[in-house]
Amino acid sequence: MVDKFNENANVLATEYWRLAGINADKASEDKLDEIEELLEKGIGGKLREKLDAEAKQLRKEKEDRSSAVLKVEEVKKEILELTADFAPNLDSFDGTRFPYDSEHEPISEAYFSALTDSFLGKPQPSIQFKEATFSTAGIEIHSEENSPLKVLGYIIMIIQEAAKHMLGMENKIDKGYMLLKQNGYALSALETLIKEGRRLRIKEIKDISHHEDKEYKELVSDDTYDKELVNGVVYLVSGERGYNLAKEYDGEYEATDFGEWVWRICNIEVSKEEGEGKRKSISDSSLNIHKMLKFFKK
Repeated sequence: MVDKFNENANVLATEYWRLAGINADKASEDKLDEIEELLEKGIGGKLREKLDAEAKQLRKEKEDRSSAVLKVEEVKKEILELTADFAPNLDSFDGTRFPYDSEHEPISEAYFSALTDSFLGKPQPSIQFKEATFSTAGIEIHSEENSPLKVLGYIIMIIQEAAKHMLGMENKIDKGYMLLKQNGYALSALETLIKEGRRLRIKEIKDISHHEDKEYKELVSDDTYDKELVNGVVYLVSGERGYNLAKEYDGEYEATDFGEWVWRICNIEVSKEEGEGKRKSISDSSLNIHKMLKFFKK
């Protein structure tokens, strides 16, 4: 556990965005090219002296940017390593949230932005979960079903596992993703739950999946498709306690926070691996199942 987690997180996040800002400012590179081209062609007098001085300054800025590219990755790794042992300095639950310990700095928005930039490819000022919100105010608890301490432990687990995933360490995010890849129907059901963003009954999941997956549904009978889809939902719910990808509420089903993070993070990873402008979903991996069905149908 880090004694001054909040302070360390803030320092690293500030440096991350300072370096990112240097790296992003590339407008002067075009001007440097123009000046150097003019100097090569030949020019004298006070104008040359002025342009020589300006070119020197612009070259230094360019070198700084090149250095910043490497340094920002180093700082990003440090942030993730710190987060893999995520241990924010908090105070006791006050009825709605766990505020930060008054003897420590609150965690800054810069940290949340840096973390979500790394996790999701888009900086956000806070981290939103179904059961909690982690922000500059602390960790606000939304769940009425679970105790505040249980929710706190759950949220900390997800953030730690996400950081381990980014570092290439053994983690539960990857294990959840591998389980999904082994069951195309479960993957399809989870995609439906996440895209709808609400609790759904089995019939609703079937109806939506039939519409969205109609190309592949034609490869099997309705009864077989529906049976496998139901088995897929059961597969999502029956995962290891605390790491299940969906949950049942009196006949309705909803993606868990863990399931949603497995989906979101791995979607981004697959998109990067594909290297295509058009983003692909991890549900594309279920194509293997459908291709097999098509093959055996011939």
